[in-house]
Amino acid sequence: MAILIKDMKKREYCHDCGTSIGLEHADGCDNEACTECGLQKISCGCEGVDSRERWSGIPRMRMLQICEEQDLYTKWSDGGWVSADRDDPESMHDLNRAASILMNRMANG
Repeated sequence: MAILIKDMKKREYCHDCGTSIGLEHADGCDNEACTECGLQKISCGCEGVDSRERWSGIPRMRMLQICEEQDLYTKWSDGGWVSADRDDPESMHDLNRAASILMNRMANG
């Protein structure tokens, strides 16, 4: 069964830049989400975004939220990833589909 955000154990420090919960990520942190689009800030392509994400203790928070809001879960089966139910013991958040949703939102304004 997918571990929901509410049940996740928070990490005191970001695994990449080492910032503490509640503080902004350091420049170039690969764990920071863009505050404009929600994708990884160092690779999203948004220009002129000056706001910084603060470390929540949970990586990829916005994409996890989208997964839970839209019931996007996946599991490995027969050599490939397939959609799964939240309650399936082998399921996890489908971050690829969440990223695709965010990219479509960016493209469509």
